[in-house]
Amino acid sequence: MNASDELVINVICDNEVKAPNVERDNSISLLVNNELLIDACSSANKLVGNSKVLGINIKPRLLIVTTPVNHHWGGIDALTGVSTVIMPVDNTIHGFELRSKLDELGLDVIEVGGREKVKLSFGTVEFIRVGNRRVGELLIYLPNYGLLISGCGLNLWLINDSDIVKFFRELGIKYFIGGLGATSISEYQGALLMDVIRWLNGGVYPLHGTGPRLRKELVITHRNIHDAGAGSILRFR
Repeated sequence: MNASDELVINVICDNEVKAPNVERDNSISLLVNNELLIDACSSANKLVGNSKVLGINIKPRLLIVTTPVNHHWGGIDALTGVSTVIMPVDNTIHGFELRSKLDELGLDVIEVGGREKVKLSFGTVEFIRVGNRRVGELLIYLPNYGLLISGCGLNLWLINDSDIVKFFRELGIKYFIGGLGATSISEYQGALLMDVIRWLNGGVYPLHGTGPRLRKELVITHRNIHDAGAGSILRFR
């Protein structure tokens, strides 16, 4: 790959802050190559405020809402230029609320119930719905970079070591960004992923959805775990 193939991910919102004057937020928002926005902070104020501090002009072509809980899409009113939103099939009150909001804004909605792919300028993006018939989350996989992104908690859905290892190995994942365990259940739920993250030589960047104590311990004890948060710029080739 040459320099033009570099993937740049700006972390706009997260539970942890890694840049001056950026606000902490119990949410996540990742801007990929200024083209793909994954989640949209908990509010328009947080999305706009942090973007201005970081010098980021947010004008993505596509918005992905990984899970319809509103702190993953609260800043959607601040977005311009986005016409399509991709979300998981979700039959909870959260899913109904998000679809109602998207209808109000006049945005096209693609609901993923299994696996779907789109082609963007930096390569193929695959959306993988995990969950059950009622509630689900989208994982985002970028095969050109061996990168998997989870907006919330991967271990909510892949609940035993063998399923997780099989899932990662089948996709050929080298890098992981996002939540390792659901803090609302147990912040140490993510510890079940130890066998996976040990052999991810490319690196793991725990964000929203990883318990704060677990997050610190992982950074201290594993050389392939990288400390990241709002204000971080992550680069991949």
